[in-house]
Amino acid sequence: MINDWADNDRIDGAYPQHCYRDAIAHVPEDLKAYSSIVDDISSARQQAARGPVRRIAINKDSKRAASSAKAEPKRGLFKVAFDKLGPRNADSVPLPLLILAALALLMIAAGAGGLVTRRLRTGKIDTRSP
Repeated sequence: MINDWADNDRIDGAYPQHCYRDAIAHVPEDLKAYSSIVDDISSARQQAARGPVRRIAINKDSKRAASSAKAEPKRGLFKVAFDKLGPRNADSVPLPLLILAALALLMIAAGAGGLVTRRLRTGKIDTRSP
């Protein structure tokens, strides 16, 4: 259920009632603190307890208004790219974090290389063997 929520910040599937309680009990602390996952699980639990939702359209205008309210806005280019690069479930390491870590190590190595070449040019390091 946590992976279902992590996919698009909502719970799309229908689960037995005990699964909702178990999911709330097993939500990681960082998700509890920085997201609305517990509230979303509770809402999905209440909605599942009520049973399937029946929608009755009275006329074409109300049907058109209901369909336009459900339509999601277009997602930006960066949001789509980050979703494709990002993790597929809640337990995996995010790819952008690995890329940033690799860039940080590359910058540290470049800085160390520059320091060594500067010391060699000024002659502070004796390269002659004793």
